[in-house]
Amino acid sequence: MDVAEVGLGLLRDRVASSDARESVDTAVHDRLRPMTARVTGRSGVGKSAVLAVLDAAPLDVDGLDVRWREGRADSSEGEVLVHVIAGAVSPVDTALLSSRPSDPPDGTVVVLTKADTLDDPAAAAAAAAEQLGRTVLPLMGTTAAGLRGVGRVGAPLDMSDVRAVAAADLRPTDLMTVDRFRAADLAVSTSRREALIECIELRGLALLVDLLRQPTAVSDGDAVRMLADATGADAVVAAVSTAVSAAAAARDVELHRRLHRISARNRRARAAVESYLASDEAVAAEMRHVALRLGVPIETGSEEVALEQAVLWKQRAAAAGDPDVRRAALALCRGHVRMLRR
Repeated sequence: MDVAEVGLGLLRDRVASSDARESVDTAVHDRLRPMTARVTGRSGVGKSAVLAVLDAAPLDVDGLDVRWREGRADSSEGEVLVHVIAGAVSPVDTALLSSRPSDPPDGTVVVLTKADTLDDPAAAAAAAAEQLGRTVLPLMGTTAAGLRGVGRVGAPLDMSDVRAVAAADLRPTDLMTVDRFRAADLAVSTSRREALIECIELRGLALLVDLLRQPTAVSDGDAVRMLADATGADAVVAAVSTAVSAAAAARDVELHRRLHRISARNRRARAAVESYLASDEAVAAEMRHVALRLGVPIETGSEEVALEQAVLWKQRAAAAGDPDVRRAALALCRGHVRMLRR
C-alpha cells in the first residue's frame, strides 16, 4: 500500500460516521482507480511492439495500477495516450492529436517507431514534430521489445549466435537485406538466423555485429546495453512515466477540489478533510502538479537547498502579476517549507 492509499484510507475512516462518507468514498475511489493508458495509431505502424515495451517497462506510476490497451486510430480518449506513427504524418494522426489538450503536460506521447528502417530517424522525428507541434520520439520498437524478451519470439537474445555472425567472413552486403542474410555462408542455422531477426530485426543485429568487431573487446552485457540505448526506448519510457505522473497529479488536483466542496457543505467532516488537505501528502501532491505544469524540477537535497527554493518561489510569487502564476509559486514555496519541517 503506497502513501496515498494510507492517507486517503485514514481520511475515509475519520468521516465514516458523517453525512460526507459517501461523497468522500467516491472521490477517493476516483483518485485510486486503475489508470487505463492507450497506445493508438494506424494499422501496421507497430503499436504491438510499443505496447510490449511499455507493458514490460518499470514505469514511475505514482502508486497507480496502469493498464495498457491498444486503442482505435480515431479515438484520443484516455488520461495517457501514446500515439504511434511510422514514416510520414497522416491526416488521421493530425486530427487525433489536435483533439488532445494542448496545455503541457497533456498526457500525450508521440512515438515514431520502426526507426531502424529509416536512414535518419532523428531528422524524420524532427520533421514530424514540426508538423504536429509536439515532440516526437524515434524508437526501434521491435528491437527494444526483443531485448526485453517480450517481442515476437518471446525469448531473450542469444548472444552466442550474434558472436558467431560477427566472427564470420561476411560480405558487406550480407546484412543489408533479410534474404541476403539468410543466404550468407554462416555457421548459424537458418532457424537461428530467423530467431535473431525476429528478436532484434536486421538493423539491430548489424549494430551488434559492428560493436563486437571493434578493436576494443566488448562484453555481451555492454553490447546489449549499447544497443538498448540506440533503440530510444529509455527516452520513450521516461516520457510516458512523466505523462502518467501528470495524469496522477491531475487526479490529485481534482480530488482536492472535491474535498474542498465537501468540507464547505459538511461541517462534521470539515476537520478531517482540512487535516488531510494540510498533510504532507496533499501538499506534496499539489507541489508535484504545479512543477509538472510549469516544467520545473523539484529540487531536493539538504536543508539549505530547501530553504533557497522556498525563498526563491516566495519571491516569484510576490513578483507575479498573473494570479495563476502566483498560486503556483506559492504551492512550490509551501512544499519546500514542508521539506524543511521534516
